[in-house]
Amino acid sequence: MNVLILSASIGSGHTKAAQALQKIFGENAAVIDFMARDVSTLNWLTKKFYLAALRFIPDLYDRIYKFADGRRVGVTARFLSSALMYLPFARLLKKFCPDIVICTHPFPEAAASLWKFLHAKSPEKFFLAAVLTDYSLHEIWIFEEVDAYFVATREMSDELAEHCRAGQKIFATGIPIGEEFGSITRTSDTSRTTILIMGGGLGLGSIEETLSELEKISLPLKIVIVAGQNEKLLSRLKKLCEKISHPVEVLGFVTDVHKLMATADLLITKPGALTMSEAFAAGLPLILHAPIPGPEALNATYAVSHGAAISVGEKKISAVVAELLNNPARLDEMKCCAKKISRPSAAKDIVVDVMLLNGGKV
Repeated sequence: MNVLILSASIGSGHTKAAQALQKIFGENAAVIDFMARDVSTLNWLTKKFYLAALRFIPDLYDRIYKFADGRRVGVTARFLSSALMYLPFARLLKKFCPDIVICTHPFPEAAASLWKFLHAKSPEKFFLAAVLTDYSLHEIWIFEEVDAYFVATREMSDELAEHCRAGQKIFATGIPIGEEFGSITRTSDTSRTTILIMGGGLGLGSIEETLSELEKISLPLKIVIVAGQNEKLLSRLKKLCEKISHPVEVLGFVTDVHKLMATADLLITKPGALTMSEAFAAGLPLILHAPIPGPEALNATYAVSHGAAISVGEKKISAVVAELLNNPARLDEMKCCAKKISRPSAAKDIVVDVMLLNGGKV
């Protein structure tokens, strides 16, 4: 049974979710970046516009995100995205001939849904699944042609059920992450607090300002920073470290985040859903700041409301960190809350459900 998993390299979360699923499926599954230039120049340009909007006009992006979540506008947004990206999907379908298509981003999901609508009577069939990679629902994900949805929480499942047609399956599995996050053994340094700073694959989230803020804390700290694929940020951070009295380790793109989380006492990050899900599984308390407007602000609300995170808001990060480190009981409580809402087996659960719906076994 051939499985095609379509992701989007807009940040790293959608890709990491796809890779977690591929690892469970095995050799019969392929992961394709739907926004890659070799898939479609138009898709690639759309990604560039999206990233530029986040960097230079985040308020406009926030308004577009919220505006598109309305019922009527959402229908229009879904139609435009599916029409613009239909041909690249059709080419991938012809190349891979999949029995199952899984989308971890709404752009390929839209194109796949349009293909199913236009070819409803075609003998060529495939099972279409959408894996939502945030802790909130948005109108742009909702298509009648999707056979099964996989969402992060029961609340999202109930909300989605109000919009779906009869026969569409909805599973509250959690967001797929690497299996290694569910088996982390914590090895924190007892002589000082280890703070991990991340900003997703793109190194977003005011990381330089965060490092400067932590210099104000007199408690003994060790700071580990992951700059992701942001080479310019990596270079600037290495220079900034010379002015920091705490020991600092600066890393670029890494593939062993679970090991870094195992040795950390606290994670400071923007509220990307994949990073949050990994931290939940690791039992790692979160301090959240600098959310990308739209879904990440809602991700932060989820984590804070369940006691696993603190949102910086208008406060200084140094004040929030110092207050938390001086309250070890609160820190321990946050660890327990993170574990309580974690779903480390989400990837396996999704694969099992998909295969059962298609008459197969993993």
